[in-house]
Amino acid sequence: MPTRPKVMTFCGVPQPTLEDCRAAIIPAPLEATVSYGGGTALGPAAIIQASQAMELYDEVVGSQPMDQGIYTHAGVDVRGPLTEVVARIERAVAEELAADRLPVVLGGEHTVTLGALQALKAARGADFTVLCLDAHPDLREAYQGRRLCHATVMRRALDLGLTVRHLGLRSSSQAEVRLIQEAGLRPLWAHELHEDPHWLTSALEGLSGPVYLSLDVDGLDAGIMPATGTPEPGGLSWQQVTAWLAAVCARHQVLGLDLVELAPLPYQPAWDFTAARLLYRALGLIFKGVS
Repeated sequence: MPTRPKVMTFCGVPQPTLEDCRAAIIPAPLEATVSYGGGTALGPAAIIQASQAMELYDEVVGSQPMDQGIYTHAGVDVRGPLTEVVARIERAVAEELAADRLPVVLGGEHTVTLGALQALKAARGADFTVLCLDAHPDLREAYQGRRLCHATVMRRALDLGLTVRHLGLRSSSQAEVRLIQEAGLRPLWAHELHEDPHWLTSALEGLSGPVYLSLDVDGLDAGIMPATGTPEPGGLSWQQVTAWLAAVCARHQVLGLDLVELAPLPYQPAWDFTAARLLYRALGLIFKGVS
């Protein structure tokens, strides 16, 4: 039996037995189509490194999510054509779904999400909603001549027949706004969120069935998450994101998730730590919601 490669584990705990885990982290350090700041290739390693310093008890969840079993895989090979990279991610996610483990894709640029969505659709059809925390809709038909890139990933999700709902949008092309209107999409824009004391109700209104969570770190306000290729002012606070995740996980089955677009800044580890805490918080709330 071949030995599994040694990897740095999430939270720095000894690697658990894969078969006993409820979730598996799939690092995908892809950086192929970034359009402003670079560095997403370093995101997964920075998050896992920062997680070594986290306390394992989460005060909001009220437990140690790591006790549920979180396996850390070696990174997906992100060399070569994007279509091949996405296919590798799809296969990695499909393996976790077949084993009844929660797949957790750790990017890397947002393009990695497509591989997870393709695997989910192949496994169960299109009966789930993609909930996307993001400053940008990523709904372009093409960007800089590419149909497959970080700025088109949610358009490709629509092409798969999936329902997409955004939270925290605050930077969009006019063509994307037209598509949102024509397709009857229901994003909650950041300015609407900040003006509405009942924004959480609005964010979940009409939502039913299972969901997939796609967490782009630029959905957070740039004041608490500047380490991303396209930081935008006016985003969500830590408390707002936690409230949204808690509400979603309490009401809906989460089929998988990703955390993407961290671009670490030299000598500023606070943002890597924030991303690691966000991932750990999300996992804890998912475990709590389905237990």
